[in-house]
Amino acid sequence: MKTGIELIKDIDECILENGDVAFWWLGQLGYAIKIAETTIYLDVFLSDWPNRNIPPLLKPEEIVNADFIIGTHDHPDHIDRDVWHQLSISSPNAKFVVPKLLITELSDDLKIPKNRFIGLDDGLSISEKDLKISAIPSAHEFLDQDPSGLYPYLGYTIEGNGCTVYHSGDTCMYDGIFSKLKQWDNFDIMFLPINGRDAKRYRENLIGNITYQEAVDLAGAIKPNLVVPGHYEMFDDNSENPILFYDYLNAKYPGIKCWIGDHGEMVKICKANK
Repeated sequence: MKTGIELIKDIDECILENGDVAFWWLGQLGYAIKIAETTIYLDVFLSDWPNRNIPPLLKPEEIVNADFIIGTHDHPDHIDRDVWHQLSISSPNAKFVVPKLLITELSDDLKIPKNRFIGLDDGLSISEKDLKISAIPSAHEFLDQDPSGLYPYLGYTIEGNGCTVYHSGDTCMYDGIFSKLKQWDNFDIMFLPINGRDAKRYRENLIGNITYQEAVDLAGAIKPNLVVPGHYEMFDDNSENPILFYDYLNAKYPGIKCWIGDHGEMVKICKANK
């Protein structure tokens, strides 16, 4: 498992042809993603909590290569408030992509200038650094909206270099998610949580996600080139066995490829192999 400067070097030295994309799983639902020469850190959880099963692979001061730092919603294992200010210093040219609803609060609380943020919401996109990043709502137990209609929980699609990636953030199924995703012709990668939900966790404010079965059916409906389950290994009280996901996917949709691997491992998806 590569960590620290060795991992940063691995990301920096990764060369991608047109149509290629690479990612490194950093734990929970956090990934470093590289598309062409652009490096994205999405939902990275770097705070050294005593009850986490996987220690942080990177220190925030080591992340000097970020072009985008993306957060799907304001929970600490997705927008890690304790490290974002340092990330803004370590990667001084990085833009922070977040739900539009959160910009003012995050800027004020984290002492990051508001002009470093890009706010998205359902149907909004930005095009920058040869990428197009678009948002669709996520239902973290509920499909919440504030009084103005803005969504606090988002998923993102990222397009560039002939590739399209979808990261759902934390979500449950909701009416309309299929039609929203089918705006895109094909996904090279889908990153989905599989930890599920139940009454015990809900009462303890562990807000839930799709089950591994629902994640399989979402992948089966959209048919990505690769589906990557996550959010199952970090905390003992909010976990799932990814082999259950793999077995069910293999049985029900045998043509869809799945990746379950090690933290810090480079996974390169090449156009020739799609």
